Amino acid sequence: MDIWEYTAYLLGLIALFAGVLIWAFGRKRKKRFEQDGRIPFEE
Repeated sequence: MDIWEYTAYLLGLIALFAGVLIWAFGRKRKKRFEQDGRIPFEE
């Protein structure tokens, strides 16, 4: 493999990581995460 293949692979991984972050912290999931965060305090 040459340097350009490694670069393309690295950029793909960075894009995948950014996509996961955007998905995880998206507005649609905020309500569910807040509910899940209260689970330990409920009886």
